[in-house]
Amino acid sequence: MLGALFRGPPLGIGMLTAGIVLAIMVIPFISSVMREVFLTVPTRLKESAYALGSTTTEVVWDIVLPYTRSAVIGGIFLGMGRALGETMAVTFVLGNAHRISASLLEPGNSIAASIANEFAEATTPMYQSALLALGFLLFVVTFIVLAIAKLMLMQLKKREGK
Repeated sequence: MLGALFRGPPLGIGMLTAGIVLAIMVIPFISSVMREVFLTVPTRLKESAYALGSTTTEVVWDIVLPYTRSAVIGGIFLGMGRALGETMAVTFVLGNAHRISASLLEPGNSIAASIANEFAEATTPMYQSALLALGFLLFVVTFIVLAIAKLMLMQLKKREGK
């Protein structure tokens, strides 16, 4: 099973490369949101924990993360939504192959890359309709991801009693 994931020549184009590029693009966005969220924790809470003898790790795990849990999850899903809509970076490194492969090193294609690459070549109404349907499908997937994030945040708020 693991051998099938890494079968093929490591040319630098493929799904693994696209995933790494997306991670590099999204991590700074998520980390800046997390930094702002962590700054909202009242200083008195952190200083109280330090005064009781907590270590920095204990303060982060027992004070900061529980206080900002819903915002942290929201920031992560916001980064995922941004990654779903990223088109050009993925288009350049994915390989633009219209086939499904089990290997991460093989070239592939994404919905956004297909639309970006083929919209200028769509001459027939059926071709244009198919690309518009792909765009609608991408919208639906993004909407579902963000709706799941919203439901998770609502459940966290209900559990926290806010």
